[in-house]
Amino acid sequence: DWKEVLFALASPSQHPLSQAVAKHLENPASQISWLAWKEIPGKGVEASRTCPASGTEETFRLGSLRWLAEIGIDIGEGQAFARQQTQTGATIIALATSKRIVAAAALRDQIQPAAPAILQALQKMNLSVSLVSGDQRQTTAAFGRELGIVSAHAEVSPEGKADLIAALQQQGEKVCFVGDGVNDAPALEKADLGIAVRSASDLAKESADIILLRSGIQAVPQALILARKTLRTIKQNLFWAFFYNAAGIPLAALGFLSPLLCAAAMGLSDLVVVGNALRLRFHRFRIK
Repeated sequence: DWKEVLFALASPSQHPLSQAVAKHLENPASQISWLAWKEIPGKGVEASRTCPASGTEETFRLGSLRWLAEIGIDIGEGQAFARQQTQTGATIIALATSKRIVAAAALRDQIQPAAPAILQALQKMNLSVSLVSGDQRQTTAAFGRELGIVSAHAEVSPEGKADLIAALQQQGEKVCFVGDGVNDAPALEKADLGIAVRSASDLAKESADIILLRSGIQAVPQALILARKTLRTIKQNLFWAFFYNAAGIPLAALGFLSPLLCAAAMGLSDLVVVGNALRLRFHRFRIK
């Protein structure tokens, strides 16, 4: 039963596509036990088992058609299906034996209703937004057009994402990368600021600088604006403390300020700094 094989291959993986397949099939009664199972970042998963009929070892792979073609598997039977479905923005994954594909699936991501407003908020912050994906070019281009993103990079490997960030950094750019999958970990670690959502894989969370408490990306603009305001508040407090002490210490040394007044002035300085920092608690941001 190919559905049982698909479920057994996909269920151990943390990749969103594998999780979608496992959730759709929902086959908790699967009795397949793998001799070996491994995930290949940016490509798919492969596993081997002993064939019940012949007793020989057989290998199955679940992943992109590009990866299956690279390792010599005949993907001819799935190309027509792939061409048709990728035009609609679907991502194609296939199940293959050691020689040919035996099943293919078209998976479509649903664009969040708030995504256009989020992109608009980021652009208002004078940030350039790019889409970087390991999906096929047609799928990535379709999402790019729908979201109005001009810069879209498709079929990018996990290492390629990190290389793309490094190239931007060499041009003097500060790069923020938002991701949630195992394949995003190198990019999250390489970026000047890595942001992972709550539902991200454990590896992505470990590589990120910020973990959002929400499952979606609605909080990304809010996090960036709050970070900017925090940095501005820190600079204001440093300036106030430096100016206050630069003016107060000479006056106290020359005897123009009494010890009692100096103590009161120092307490007032602390109140100003703490009060200025506490203003961040009242920060509010809404995506319309």
